[in-house]
Amino acid sequence: MLGSYGRFFEGDDVRKLLHSRVKSAGGQRAFLKQTGVDRMHLNQVLKGKRGIAPSTMEVLDLRIVYTPVRGRRR
Repeated sequence: MLGSYGRFFEGDDVRKLLHSRVKSAGGQRAFLKQTGVDRMHLNQVLKGKRGIAPSTMEVLDLRIVYTPVRGRRR
């Protein structure tokens, strides 16, 4: 929706959210069982070795959006 406000995450914010969801689920095994996320992918993301796949973003109820950069002149 154009002009609507929401919560924005940058960089490690999504990884921190993922850590929190894994902990809330009772650990990696429980999270994997509940969500069906790939085990190797989850482990690499949590260690910061890999970016988060769109399917994992979906599990977190997140989507990628684009916002204008303020203060930048062309």
